[in-house]
Amino acid sequence: MSSTVVETQKASDPVVRDSASFPPTLWEDGFLDGVDQSPPALESEHEALKEQVRNMVTAADDDGGDNRLRLIDAIQRLGVGYHFESEMEEALAKVHGLSDELFIVHDTAPHDLYHAALRFRLLRQQGFSVSPDGFRNLKDSEGKFKQWLASDEQGLLSLYEAAHVAVHGEDILDEALSFATSTLLSILPQLSPSFQKQVKFSLGLPAWKCVPRSLARNYIDFYSEDPSHNHTLLHFAKLDFNLLQKLHQQELHIISGWWKSLQVKTNFKHARDRLVECYYWIYAVYFEPKYQLARMMCTKIILMLSLLDDTCDNFATYDEVKMFMEAIESLQVSALEALSGKTKDLYHIIIELYDEIELELAKIGPTFAVDYAKEELKKICRAHLAEVQWRTKNHVPTMEEYKIDAYVTSGFPILCTSAFVGMGVGIATKEAFEWVTNEPKMVRAASVISRIQNDIVSYKFERKRKHAASAIECYAKEHDVSEDNAVEFLREEISRAWKDIAEECQKPTPLPVALIERVLNFARSISVIYEKGDGYTNSDLLEPHMASLFVDPIPL
Repeated sequence: MSSTVVETQKASDPVVRDSASFPPTLWEDGFLDGVDQSPPALESEHEALKEQVRNMVTAADDDGGDNRLRLIDAIQRLGVGYHFESEMEEALAKVHGLSDELFIVHDTAPHDLYHAALRFRLLRQQGFSVSPDGFRNLKDSEGKFKQWLASDEQGLLSLYEAAHVAVHGEDILDEALSFATSTLLSILPQLSPSFQKQVKFSLGLPAWKCVPRSLARNYIDFYSEDPSHNHTLLHFAKLDFNLLQKLHQQELHIISGWWKSLQVKTNFKHARDRLVECYYWIYAVYFEPKYQLARMMCTKIILMLSLLDDTCDNFATYDEVKMFMEAIESLQVSALEALSGKTKDLYHIIIELYDEIELELAKIGPTFAVDYAKEELKKICRAHLAEVQWRTKNHVPTMEEYKIDAYVTSGFPILCTSAFVGMGVGIATKEAFEWVTNEPKMVRAASVISRIQNDIVSYKFERKRKHAASAIECYAKEHDVSEDNAVEFLREEISRAWKDIAEECQKPTPLPVALIERVLNFARSISVIYEKGDGYTNSDLLEPHMASLFVDPIPL
């Protein structure tokens, strides 16, 4: 679908509004009507298979841990690792305690590169300290990667995946990533059809940067085609996916009723109607059944933020946004009187939503989390006002000026805070909210990834109308370079941000892993949503993937 730019003016609305006409939703009302519960027999089978897989994890062992590593890798990629977190942590801790010699790649050992790279990636992903120096043996005396590596297809892919978990200063991993990427692309035509599909997917979405459920849905297909796959594990993964899909369908059905009650199609014609895509964004952050309350709350918040973004960015004038921001500073019902039109409708939704969340939290414990979420809402509204002012004055800020507000309007600071809200005070303590709301490096890095990647895929469309300057335009003007050069530099900013995130995921983490993973998964969501373009605005880019996750079960 293509987007066009239109001007709208009604007799009742004397303001000429230059705004974008977004593609309509691809999901009709009631597309999940009739969702039923999973049969008890399937749930019983699921429990029995889970115990069998658990026994595999605890029993798998050998001198170098290679069998266990392959099993853990498959479990994680297949999306069932959340059932065996403690067992995998214990197993990987044992692997971490083994000899450093296991990280050195030898020319004569079959599959040595594959296992060395797999061991490095799994340990690094788990937060264990591990050096990449063993990969220096991949180079010859002239500093070039050895020729035999090009014939090790599995090893190359494993090296490529491992190199993505680099932190700052690990030049050998940067060089390995460049080498593995170019070599995999060059040998792609000669790979077997099934392995070629897996390589193509990884080149677009490496495991470290991919949403866990998106990885699982694709890897189930790849694993099915592997003749050496574990039949019990594969069947368990398929069954687990389908059972979870039922739960997620039920949640979508409930949230769609709330969304429909807001009459978005009528009252917010200027905004993107993206119920399923917003649900996916939060499902990307936590899909597990135990986070259902948090997922439901955060999905409503991101839907509200989408309306806020489009109202400020694509409809309201500076004066309207200023009055709206002043109302948000109070968050009192009485502030409605000063507003009119769409900003009044939006303000009413916001007041009711936060009241609803506070009532839900009061049923299970303290409600202090709502206060932190409201403060982040005020921050994003102030930042939106600054961007509207840039747009109104045709101001192109410097990159430093841009970062102050644009990284806030990426939505990630408020979303990371909102993701903690429904997780329970036993996990999301006041200390956790103090951390997440004070611009920690990891949240800022996720915001950088979100904002810049969004700008890269959407800036050409956005400047067809009057719009705040993008990062590309800000950098190009400030440094007097072409937009292509600006994009190249900003992609490096994204790479550096990913290294910041990798550093923050190393033990000891600033917060419990259950919380750190939410921020990591927000960053991962950007990789999927913007992989092929602006998949949020042009949701046809995501439609087949959304259907595979939320509509179509996996044949058993």
